[in-house]
Amino acid sequence: MTREPITERLIGLASTATRAEAAQALACEVGAESMVLLVRDAAVDAMLPAAGFPRTLRGGPSWRAFVRRCTEPGIHRGEVEFPAGCERPVVALCANATAALFLGGHVRAEALARIEALMPLLAALLVSEQEVQFARSEANDARALASRSEALAAALEAARSEHARLNSELREQNRRKDDFLAMLGHELRNPLAPLVFSIELLRRSRDRDAQEARQLEVMLRQVRQLSRLVDDLLDISRVSHGRIELHRRAVSLPETVGDAIEAARPTLRAMGHDIEICIGDEDLVVNGDAVRLTQVVSNILHNAAKYTPPGGRIELYLYREDDNACVRVVDNGIGIDAAMLPRVFDLFTQAPGALERSQGGLGIGLTLVKSLVELHGGRVVAESAGLGKGSSFTVKLPLAAAPVAQDERAVPLAAPQPSRPISMLVVDDNRDAADSIAQVARAHGHRVAVAYGGLEALQMGPDLQPDLVVLDIGMPEMNGYELARRLRRLVQRKAIFVAVTGYGMARDRALSREAGFDEHRVKPLAEKDLLELIERVGRECSMTAG
Repeated sequence: MTREPITERLIGLASTATRAEAAQALACEVGAESMVLLVRDAAVDAMLPAAGFPRTLRGGPSWRAFVRRCTEPGIHRGEVEFPAGCERPVVALCANATAALFLGGHVRAEALARIEALMPLLAALLVSEQEVQFARSEANDARALASRSEALAAALEAARSEHARLNSELREQNRRKDDFLAMLGHELRNPLAPLVFSIELLRRSRDRDAQEARQLEVMLRQVRQLSRLVDDLLDISRVSHGRIELHRRAVSLPETVGDAIEAARPTLRAMGHDIEICIGDEDLVVNGDAVRLTQVVSNILHNAAKYTPPGGRIELYLYREDDNACVRVVDNGIGIDAAMLPRVFDLFTQAPGALERSQGGLGIGLTLVKSLVELHGGRVVAESAGLGKGSSFTVKLPLAAAPVAQDERAVPLAAPQPSRPISMLVVDDNRDAADSIAQVARAHGHRVAVAYGGLEALQMGPDLQPDLVVLDIGMPEMNGYELARRLRRLVQRKAIFVAVTGYGMARDRALSREAGFDEHRVKPLAEKDLLELIERVGRECSMTAG
């Protein structure tokens, strides 16, 4: 049986492969120039070309407005720009979210009626086709998603494994770095100790002319600077790992500032700087670590001295601001560029172009300042008007909540009783270090025996019966911890055991306490500290004897 031409053309629309050709043939059959099928896409809520037609049909504004009308069922007529710039009549048959558009020409009424009667079947076909395509798309998306999920899971597992490996490597590297820093501190501090003592002894000699005296001052100042750099380097490692322990007490800031000025004075004097100090009458007290706060102010003063040309001016102010004590250091040095200002406290940061005018440094002093101030609950602020205009650093620390009684503060004992000479044993495999300590003690009338190893010290201990035992830790054959334990059993009287060593980390101090040391001092031990230690032991021995 032969089908009528319109039905034959409509059947051709069923296949996406022949759809565009069948649509053109149907358009010619009904008197139009061309035909397009549209199907509503729920995802974007718009009428889009059915499969087999170009996905994008470019027309003018009137075309887009007409397509929007095709969501309403029925027959729609109008004039549209399609393609853009070409005005053409259009007739649309719309049903069930589909539309058949006939463009151009003159569509015969009887042909249009025939197509309208078959439009529900065509609509059902196009909607089913779209649903199948959507389902296939979803299935493909699901398969792709599953594949991506598997790949992501594998990548995540690999990342976790790599993360665990890197963490393990990082912990091992940190351990090695800490061990290296401890060894570095020990090896650098060992030669510093005899240098400090030897220079101090030479300075006291009366047979020195002015030039030699100046040279000794330079040597002592540079040795102290090297010692300070070593301390800063090790401190910044401890701060970055949260290993700094603050020994808090009521601290008088005027006293702390005074100590910091004295520590920085040799550097200020060497650079020819004038320093003006403005400290009010109020005794500003904070709850903090006096040693660390002195280090904070001293580092800021050293920084000001480094970046101020010789003969500059440095001002230090100590004042109260609300509930804070403020220490402000102002210089007329090289200043800080605005771009550099936010990074001035970053680790290993130094201002570009300032290196040739600086007095050296590792770029860690201000980082250590910021860390120590924040550990005290305060903050530090850097300010500068720009290069060549000087800079200022202000430390703000919370004041102690309540006034502190005078007897609660750490103040020197008034008029200490004179001590008697003591018996002292110094043990260090570094002969220069041991001999220099002994020489200083002997110069002040004390009896000193020196051993250069643990076995030698054990032989000397019972006969000497020392009041004070000064031991190095890192010695061959027998370390200072083992030696201290064994000497304790040989020494009859209550001797004071002091570890004087290049190892200064928290675990080293803990090991010293466990071994029975009374004190742990880090090299180089200043002559003043050594003599104060000897004086205290002498007073204790005098009181015991009395």
